[in-house]
This record gives sequence, structure tokens and C-alpha cells, in this order.
Amino acid sequence: MITKRVLIVDDEEGYRKVLSNSLADLGYETKAVNNGFEALEEIKRRRYSIILLDVQMPGMDGIELLDQLQGIRFNSHIVIITAYTGEDVVHEAIRKGAKKVITKPFSIDDIEICLNEFSKFEEINLHNS
Repeated sequence: MITKRVLIVDDEEGYRKVLSNSLADLGYETKAVNNGFEALEEIKRRRYSIILLDVQMPGMDGIELLDQLQGIRFNSHIVIITAYTGEDVVHEAIRKGAKKVITKPFSIDDIEICLNEFSKFEEINLHNS
């Protein structure tokens, strides 16, 4: 069975708590950090199936973290969660490796649908390998 481990990267404590608690209720193992620096260290330490990544954060923002991840071998699906919906941010995030963009405010159902899609993708890949 695939471990459904999710890294939540958001500087807003409220979003971190809601996502952590809701995803734990859905059977996901979660870790929440509040900036890109902490996320980078965590990604170097552990494997995460999915990374939920805010764009606008102090210090290292989400786009800068995507840049840093270019040199690291990892296998996570990255989902950008942002209040900024400008096409430039969305295109840059996708170009740098994000698989999906979800805008704030969002519902937990939106997140669950997205995570289920990635989980099914992983199961298919595991079955075919």
C-alpha cells in the first residue's frame, strides 16, 4: 500500500491547521511547515506523495522553492494553493513543476478530489511497474 504523506507549506497557521486536521481525518499522514526553507529541509529528509504549496510566503516563497527543488531528486506531486490567480504566477508554477493550481479560498472537497487523482495515478504506476 502507498503511504499517503502530504507536506503542507503555508505561512498562514489557519490554513495549515485546517488542512492538517482535515487530511488526517481522510487518512493522510501530514506535516505542516510555514515557509519554503523549512519545506526544503523536510523534502530532503522524507518522501512526500504530495506537497501543498502556498505561493506568497515571507523568506522563500513557493516559486523560489520550486526553483530550489529543480536540483533535488524527489517524486512528489506539487499542488500550488494560492490567492494569487494571475496567469503569470500560474504559468510559472506549472513550468517549474507544479501539477495543479488551486485558488484560495478553497473547500476541503477541492483538495480531496485533487489528492485522490494523484493517489490513483500512483496506484496505476505502482501496478504497472
